Amino acid sequence: MKRGARVLITIVCTLVLAPMAAFLIYDALVFWPHRDDMRSVLEMADPLDRSPPSRVRAYIHAQHEGALPTAVVARQLHSRWLPRRGMLDWHVRSFLWERLVSLHLSQEEVLGLYATLAYNGQGQGMNSLSQRLFTKPLDALSDEEAAMVVAYTWAPDLYARHPERLRARTDILLSRV
Repeated sequence: MKRGARVLITIVCTLVLAPMAAFLIYDALVFWPHRDDMRSVLEMADPLDRSPPSRVRAYIHAQHEGALPTAVVARQLHSRWLPRRGMLDWHVRSFLWERLVSLHLSQEEVLGLYATLAYNGQGQGMNSLSQRLFTKPLDALSDEEAAMVVAYTWAPDLYARHPERLRARTDILLSRV
């Protein structure tokens, strides 16, 4: 009986502790070394992207149905620094980086990285998109314009060709907020 209990405890510990140890090792060896790179991306970012205005934040939350866009930020970050080796590897990394981003980055940092790294059709950054679309900075946009800037980042190439779809996406965001 004691031997059976020991074997069962060993199996359970292995099944629980091994993944936790692997996660912590991945964090220490792969994610953590890029923490300074993440900070430098934020430091070099446009101030309005680094800390988006409140109405832009509201539409970013609406775009992601009330959640922080940690999955999007995680994908942008790991594809920026880690070589792509295959689809399964990409999915596993996305899963791990999403968990690590939510553990290590504040809500402010996640929103700042999202606004900074957002593809806008001709580069990155929501403030440069705002300047291009409306010739004014993010903090000077009306509610509708802010919703349109955030909506545009959902599918910039599609919305550049089909403004009616951008209008529909903007209306969705306006209704959610």
